[in-house]
Amino acid sequence: MKVLIVLSVCLVFAFGGVCTLAILLTRATHFNVSVSDQDHNATDYKAQFDALRNQHEETLRKLNRLNYSTGCALCAAHWIHSGGKCYYFSTVKMNWTQSRDHCVTLGGHLVIINSKAEQDFVTSNVKKTHWIGLNDLDTEGHWVWVNNQPVNDSAGFWIKRENGIREPDNWTKGHPDGEDCAGLGHPGGETDFWSDAFCFLEKRFVCEAPAAV
Repeated sequence: MKVLIVLSVCLVFAFGGVCTLAILLTRATHFNVSVSDQDHNATDYKAQFDALRNQHEETLRKLNRLNYSTGCALCAAHWIHSGGKCYYFSTVKMNWTQSRDHCVTLGGHLVIINSKAEQDFVTSNVKKTHWIGLNDLDTEGHWVWVNNQPVNDSAGFWIKRENGIREPDNWTKGHPDGEDCAGLGHPGGETDFWSDAFCFLEKRFVCEAPAAV
């Protein structure tokens, strides 16, 4: 009888050990499956991320190509875009030197007009005389832009008066130094032409900067 009891107890412990082992094996299997699922999910997430990144980069490339082909570009606040450039039309008045320096602080320069299209655009946005980036401060009669390039006479828009006198005339009666800086129009007159003026006069001004594409 005692032998049977001992055997029964041993069987109980053995069965319990088998059950415990089975539970441990089941948990291990579940753990391996869970880790495998996580690895699979991580691989899927990485693939999705890579796909989204590639789509984003391709979208940026398409946007840049679109900007280039359509002339659509970015300008800072209060600047106007035209022809791949940005233009700033001031609301305050400064003398020519101050205007030149202020345009530089804004990231540009006083406007350089290279064509009739640009002239028409600039003058269509002003109603009063404005400084432009043209002067003959270094050598009288030798007009250069703020980038030191000489003005193209064929592309110049100097006014010719009714009396036959053509600007620039370097009028010295108002000041012995004469008129060495150029602006659009003259006070109280039309603005679709250039005229020379005393550089110390305070006028509004036009800045120019390349557009960000």
